[in-house]
Amino acid sequence: MQEFFERARKILAEQLDIKMEKIQMETTFDEIEADSIDIVEMIMALEDIYDVEFPEEEQKDYQTVGSLINDLYEFLRQSKNAK
Repeated sequence: MQEFFERARKILAEQLDIKMEKIQMETTFDEIEADSIDIVEMIMALEDIYDVEFPEEEQKDYQTVGSLINDLYEFLRQSKNAK
């Protein structure tokens, strides 16, 4: 989980041109001024890295980085177990 979070954090920090340290699990997307396009781009980058496709219909209006990361990680874990 920590490795997954670090990758997502790095991607988001590069996209937003901010320091990685500003992005923690409890950080809200409002605090780092990330909009829905930034979030989708981060998800797409993670899909490429992990060779999965996160289901769009299950994505909700996430308030914190951690809530999104937890859902993505859980989906990734389940999809890897299914193979």
